[in-house]
Amino acid sequence: MKNKKTGKKSIFSGLRKEFCASDTKKHDEASLAELLCEHDKNKIVPFHMPGHKRADFDFLNGAQKIDITEIEGFDNLNDANGIILQSEKLAAEVFGAKHARFLVNGSTGGVLAAIRTVCNAGDKVLIARNCHKSVYNAVEVFGLVPVYVMPSYFEEYGFYGSVFPCDVKKAFEQNPDIKLVVITSPTYEGIVSDVKSIADICRKNGAILFVDEAHGAHTGLYKKFGESARSLGADMVVNSLHKTLPSLTQTALLCVCSDRVDTTELDRNLAIFQTSSPSYVLMASIDGCVRMLKNDGAKLLSEWNKNIDDCKKSLERLNKLSIFQPKKDSRVFAYDKSKFVVLCTGGAISGVELKKVLRNAYDIELEMASVNYAIAMSGAGDTKENFSALESALFAIDDTLASRNGLTTTVLPSLPKKAFEPYQTRTLSGEYVDFDKSSGRVSLENVWVYPPGSPVIVKGEEVCQEDIKNLTLMYESGVSVSSEKREFPTYLYVAKACNEDGTRAATAASHCSNSVAAKSIAQVVIPSEAWESPK
Repeated sequence: MKNKKTGKKSIFSGLRKEFCASDTKKHDEASLAELLCEHDKNKIVPFHMPGHKRADFDFLNGAQKIDITEIEGFDNLNDANGIILQSEKLAAEVFGAKHARFLVNGSTGGVLAAIRTVCNAGDKVLIARNCHKSVYNAVEVFGLVPVYVMPSYFEEYGFYGSVFPCDVKKAFEQNPDIKLVVITSPTYEGIVSDVKSIADICRKNGAILFVDEAHGAHTGLYKKFGESARSLGADMVVNSLHKTLPSLTQTALLCVCSDRVDTTELDRNLAIFQTSSPSYVLMASIDGCVRMLKNDGAKLLSEWNKNIDDCKKSLERLNKLSIFQPKKDSRVFAYDKSKFVVLCTGGAISGVELKKVLRNAYDIELEMASVNYAIAMSGAGDTKENFSALESALFAIDDTLASRNGLTTTVLPSLPKKAFEPYQTRTLSGEYVDFDKSSGRVSLENVWVYPPGSPVIVKGEEVCQEDIKNLTLMYESGVSVSSEKREFPTYLYVAKACNEDGTRAATAASHCSNSVAAKSIAQVVIPSEAWESPK
């Protein structure tokens, strides 16, 4: 379809052509997208939602032609028994899971549903400190008691390494009533943890293991990309298809990989945390991606893998810049090769500056940037030309850089004192204080760096000077630091403090806005000095 005003071909016309390539298939063999295209051709008068009625509104760019609601023959995501159910079964087969569920609001909906399926209010959950903010939100909303495990850390770059089994084991020794363990593997930077060993520890202690594998949907689908948590003993795994595979933004899968998960309860929770009006365009994207992986995935992923290897081999010749490849580092169990973490520690340029130069001078948009590095996230849709463009640009920039004098490092994140559980903070009286003067006060809001969205300051905990320093450094360097006010916390919302005589106090121990909360059971956390290298 062409835009009536410009005469230009719709960006969705190619998508529909791809979707509708096999219109002659039998109904039970056709993909969801093919059925949507067939339905559009039938010209059935749509006296149902959505309000665009599949009419030719130019600003919708053709997407409306395959955008419907739950009508005859098209199943219902929240009560799947037809084509959506069959597609979910195919997804489970392709991804090597017992069950798979479509997610249309990203992995976040799957995170919320998975955690609520396992835990009740007051239950303890062991969380890797670098988990996504959706995990922290679930802990707060569901009234859970978090215990944290600290991953290893790269002070020279400013990002986390792997979570080690020895630390998870110690957490169970100190907190034998942990019901759920949540870790992120691979991380935004591509760091993989020893999921198999962690899963064994969880089973021995009667706990469920939920792995946020949002950034590793491609793992387990091609041997060169490593094994997925789905096959390594995790009970549930969430995968964001849109991050690295050919699927539209917001699309993801929640995979159930063991018989220890109540799928009836899981489906009930998915219906709570997902929209009751799921997009058929997004679901068609998931279905199409799964079918493509089944039929042509090996070829696609093999070409992607070769392009990655060729590009990284070439980039070994960089002088000032470098590509993070932790081959023999005790802080890393394994690594997701698809990530291109460009280290800026050898040249007189920051990650933020590198990202700007690539965008403005070379028309290359990176995924994210921090003080000492930037991430070029590759995906299955990247062509050889894409990789060549990245190579050429990085070499050109590298040639212009002077050596860096001194290294900007970030302080090792600590585990602050906890005054209240996250869910208890909602009833506390608060006040705003200057962020740079908030050390020792108990935060009533989370503060995170986005992307990836892992909280650095957590509500209910005492703010520490190291976190203030780190966050301020990143913000002043151009990194996006945000709070629940949707902006950098120039003024941080903290709990009011009082002593028995009514005078102010500044430490977590003296906060008495809620006498019951102030007496909450202190949780033992994993001390950073207890880290051990994997054996």
